[in-house]
Amino acid sequence: MGVKMGFAFDSTGHKWAAHTYHKGLGTDPLKCEFCPALVTHNPSHTRDLDEKSILVPAYFKLLAGERHSPDCTFAVQEEVTKIVRESKDLFESIRDGEYRLRLAMIKDTLIKMSFKPLQDEGQKQGQEKDRVQTTYVKAAGKLPGYINSAKRVLKLRALCDDDTEISKHLELVFEGNTVIHWPQFYFEATRHLEAFNTIVRNTIQHPIALHGYVDSKRIGVGRNGASVLNLQKDRYQQDTENAENGIGVEVSVWAKDATWFSEIDEGDEIVVLGLWNAARRTPTIAKKNGRYKTFTTNKLSVSLVLTAQVAKVPTR
Repeated sequence: MGVKMGFAFDSTGHKWAAHTYHKGLGTDPLKCEFCPALVTHNPSHTRDLDEKSILVPAYFKLLAGERHSPDCTFAVQEEVTKIVRESKDLFESIRDGEYRLRLAMIKDTLIKMSFKPLQDEGQKQGQEKDRVQTTYVKAAGKLPGYINSAKRVLKLRALCDDDTEISKHLELVFEGNTVIHWPQFYFEATRHLEAFNTIVRNTIQHPIALHGYVDSKRIGVGRNGASVLNLQKDRYQQDTENAENGIGVEVSVWAKDATWFSEIDEGDEIVVLGLWNAARRTPTIAKKNGRYKTFTTNKLSVSLVLTAQVAKVPTR
């Protein structure tokens, strides 16, 4: 549990890198690079997606029952507290070391930031125009900060090996005090179909974060020169209503400004926050004999309004 670590010390004080370490090297016990917490090694492995195998790098992780010291670089609680301290308006303190992130504020921010001051003579006039312009202008200076704080939370979660540790310190709530559990907010690359089903099922949409690996980046191919990142598809899964049909999801991330993707390349691991559009597709006949006779490839897409909605996961 907790943040994946790239280095650890053995009991003799020798420092080991996760990508070169293997069982039998060093002298147990292994401990964190920055505090006395005991750790164990998780070897590199492949994650099979639909068309490619992704190599998940090796890392060190906490032994069961261990915790980092409060001031350790890898202490999730300390990092959450730091993010909260620098963006108090977005969070609510529940008790010492535990906070709430209000997803309704994130949703409102994304909606408001999608508005632009209306300037063309042929566009809507009058009080509604003035209201939208006033809301946008008043909010524009502060709202991006909310998304930047959410981005920092997502990068922290992406560096963890599951939801367990961050969920101890950060609760997600939507309208009122409706709790959104982390598995219904943060979807890893192997859970895109679950994300699609969640979005289709929800009558009121809350922001959702999708983790994944970039399959392709295409610049200026969309409407008004928009650019797109297409993510690697997860493996097709059996249709619960038709065993001969495989269901999958294609995920596309659109941006009006190509520079928002300038630091992201094919193969990179990313997390994207947004209000997603889900589109059902009809089955198509399989091109070759295999497990499924037909395939349904549904679509998930998002149009970014702020560059901070997409985060490249740091290497460990």
